[in-house]
Amino acid sequence: MAAGEKAILFTPDSCIGCRACQVACHVWNNTRPEVTDFSPTLTNPPDLLPNAWMILKYKEVGEGDSFDWLFFKRQCMHCSNAPCAEACPAGAIEVHPEGAVVIRQDKCIGCRYCVEACPYDVPRYDPITNKVYKCTMCIDRLQNGLEPACVSACPTDALVFGDYEELVSKYRAAGYEVYGDSVNDYVGRTHYVYATKRWSGKLTDPSYFGDHLSKDPRKTIVSFTKSVVKPIGWTLTGLTVIGLLGHLALWRSKRMEEVKKGGE
Repeated sequence: MAAGEKAILFTPDSCIGCRACQVACHVWNNTRPEVTDFSPTLTNPPDLLPNAWMILKYKEVGEGDSFDWLFFKRQCMHCSNAPCAEACPAGAIEVHPEGAVVIRQDKCIGCRYCVEACPYDVPRYDPITNKVYKCTMCIDRLQNGLEPACVSACPTDALVFGDYEELVSKYRAAGYEVYGDSVNDYVGRTHYVYATKRWSGKLTDPSYFGDHLSKDPRKTIVSFTKSVVKPIGWTLTGLTVIGLLGHLALWRSKRMEEVKKGGE
């Protein structure tokens, strides 16, 4: 583990669904909330957007006397191996020592390779700016000794921030099930970590927390090639095409090996 490696840990057990974290994200990053229609699930907006880098998802679980609300914070997982960074042909995605994975907007070319490479379905493409956006883990705050805005705004300590090993060890010792410290070879570990007692055994159950928190999240080479490389290839010319295809070949070769190992 790199010195200074940090983590944001979220426990749905303590979350009250107030959305203070969601508002804080908009305020700090100066992003304008999307105007949306009423959502029957109360999740608003219903999914991540180019200007909504994190959302709080609402879910009804159980029924009758066992009815309960499950609140689930969704945003970039900030992977240590960061498939999005490896897939980016422009070198626009940086992995910082603290663990934050950040898209450099001045370098982003809007190719959307990162969108397809992400197993957590996080980056969002904006056709107006031709850029891709996602949570930055508030790297600007971290580098100035501050915790992420969402953590600062949480009134119930459902979000905590600190040294990676200390946080994970503390919650595991307290009997929490933890997701993020050892996922797989594709993403490595994630610097956004989930911990729960209340929904023990459910963290990697897609019916509860969504497909992106499966036991073995990864993107397939076939999906990546068909949906991104082919359509983009027709719009690019000359050396740009050669460069991107060369980058893709190296990236694809590495991913094929990882997928093969994962299936053994």
